[in-house]
Amino acid sequence: MDSRGYPSRRMTHVDLRLSAKTFVFLFHSFTKFLHNQSTSHHLLTVESHLSTCSSGAMEDRLSSLPDDLLHSILRDLPLKHAVRTSALSRRWVPQWIRALADSPVLDFTDRDFARGQPPARAAATVGRCLRLHAEHGTPLDAFRVAPVSPPGPGYGAFGRDVIGWVAAALARGAREVEVDLTPPAAFLDLPGDLFQARSSLERLALGRLSLRAVPLPAAGLAGLRSLSLSHTDVTDEAVRGVLAGCPALESLSLRCCALLTAVRVAGERLRALELLGCRAVRELRVAAPALESFALYGDVILSTADWCESVAVDFAAAPALRDVYLSHMVGFDTLDRNHDHYYPFVYHVPQARILTLCSVGLVVPLLSRDSDDDDRFDHLPYAHVNAGEDTYIDMPNLQELQLLLGSLEEEILSQDPRFPERVYYFFQNTSLPVLERLFIRLSSNPAHGSSSSATALADEDEDDDDKDIGFRYEIVLGQLTFIKVVHFRGTWRERRLVVFLLERAPILEQLVLVMAEGGGAPGDERLEDIQEWVSALQKASREARTSVCRPSEDDSPNHAHTRFFHEDYCCNHQE
Repeated sequence: MDSRGYPSRRMTHVDLRLSAKTFVFLFHSFTKFLHNQSTSHHLLTVESHLSTCSSGAMEDRLSSLPDDLLHSILRDLPLKHAVRTSALSRRWVPQWIRALADSPVLDFTDRDFARGQPPARAAATVGRCLRLHAEHGTPLDAFRVAPVSPPGPGYGAFGRDVIGWVAAALARGAREVEVDLTPPAAFLDLPGDLFQARSSLERLALGRLSLRAVPLPAAGLAGLRSLSLSHTDVTDEAVRGVLAGCPALESLSLRCCALLTAVRVAGERLRALELLGCRAVRELRVAAPALESFALYGDVILSTADWCESVAVDFAAAPALRDVYLSHMVGFDTLDRNHDHYYPFVYHVPQARILTLCSVGLVVPLLSRDSDDDDRFDHLPYAHVNAGEDTYIDMPNLQELQLLLGSLEEEILSQDPRFPERVYYFFQNTSLPVLERLFIRLSSNPAHGSSSSATALADEDEDDDDKDIGFRYEIVLGQLTFIKVVHFRGTWRERRLVVFLLERAPILEQLVLVMAEGGGAPGDERLEDIQEWVSALQKASREARTSVCRPSEDDSPNHAHTRFFHEDYCCNHQE
C-alpha cells in the first residue's frame, strides 16, 4: 500500500501474492455465485471460465469476466483476500475497492491482513478504507478492527487513529463496533465525549480500551444489546454504571478484567452472561429475570472462613437460567486440604437444563453437625443435608451434562482421601431425574495420568475395571439414553467409569467412545481391543449400541458447549 492506502506498483511478491487460500476463496465464491444466479446467461458465462480455470490460468480466465460478475464475487470475499486479487492484474484494483465501498461491513479483524506491515502503514490502510467507504455513501452497519499492536509502551499517533476510527463509525450510524488491541500491556484511554451523543450502536466489543474517562451512564450506549469488555481496567462500579444506562442489553461478556472483585449484574432483558478469566472476583449477584445462559471460567469452588454467614453467589433472581458452563481456572491442588467448607458453584444453579462442569466443580462438600449452630445449614441454597454428613443437590431439570475431567488418574494422585474419584460421588450426591445425554471429555494431553502409556496399559490388571464402587444407596440414571466419552485411552480407571455408567442406565440407546489421538496415544493402537471389550460388557439396557472410533470418524452428536475456555490462550496467559 502507498501512503494513501492504494496498492503500490512496486509491491513485493510476499506483500501481495495470490496465495492458495485466496485461490480457494475465489473458487468457492464463484461456486456460491453460480448457485445464487437466476439467469442462464450468467451461469453459462461463469461456468465456461470455471471449466478451464486452474491456478496457472487464473489471471487470463478470471480477469476476462464482466465487471459486474467480478464485483459480485469480490463483495463476498474477506478484505484480505480481495486485496490480494490485485496480483492478477491492475484491472482487479478498482474492482476490490468498489466492492469494499459497497459493503455495509468493514472487517479488519484478520490479523494476517496487516502482518509484516509497520503499524503506521496498517493504520493508513484502515483509514483510507474508511474514507473510501464514506465517499461512496454506503451505509455502515459494522466496523471491526484488530490491528497489529504498535511498538513501545504508548500508543501515540496510532492510538489517535484508533479513536478516530471509532468516532467515524459511530458518526456514520454503525450498529456494531469491535476494537481489539490485545495483547499490549497498556490500555488505550477512550475520550470522555466519545459516547455522549446518542447513536445507533447495538453491539460494542472492546479489548484493551479503557472506559475510565467515559462518564457513565452514557447516552451513546443506551441502545446496546450486546457488550463485550476484554482485558480492560473496568471496575465493579463501572459495570454497574454501564448496565444502569443500557436497558435493552441482552448479552454481557466480561473477560480477563483484573479489577473486578464484586460483580453485580441487573437487567430486565439480559439473556446471556459470561465471566471469563476475572481472577479477583469473589462475589457475584445476578438479578436478571430473563437470563438463560451463564458461563464462568474462574473460581467454581467457594471457600471462605465466614461462609456460613454470607454466600458470595446469588442467582435467586434469575429463574429462567437454563444453560450453564462452569470451569475452574486452576487445578484441584490449589485448594486447602484441611478446609472442609468447599462450596461448589453448581449448587447455585440447580435449575440448569444444559450444564458443563469441570472436575474441580464435582467436589461434594462434607459438612459436620458438630456445632451448636444448626441454623448454619439454612445458608445452603437449594441443598439439604443427607444423613447428617453429605450435602445433597437436586437438579430436577438437567437434561444434558458435560463433564470436563482432566484425568481420573490425577484425581487419585491428589492424595485427598475424601475425593478419590470425584465423578462417582457427584452422581451419588446429585439427583438427576431427567438426565438424557451425558458427555465426558477426558484430558487430551497423553502425559496426564500414570497409566497413559502402552506399557502401563499392558501391565494393568484387566479385572480392575470390574471392581465396582460401593454406595450407601442405589444409583439409577433412569432417563439416560446417550453417553459419549472423548479422548478415551482405555486405562483401567476409564474402563471402570464406563462400566459404572452402563450398569446404571436401563434405557440407554447408545455409547460412543472416541479414542485419543496424537502423541503416540495408545488408544489408536487398541481400538479393536477396546471395541471387543465394550461389546462384551454387561449392560442394564439390552438395546444399548456401542461404538469405538477415532476422532476423524466420529459423526455422533456433540454437547451444546463446544468451546472450552480452559484451552483458550487469552484467558490463561495474563500479565
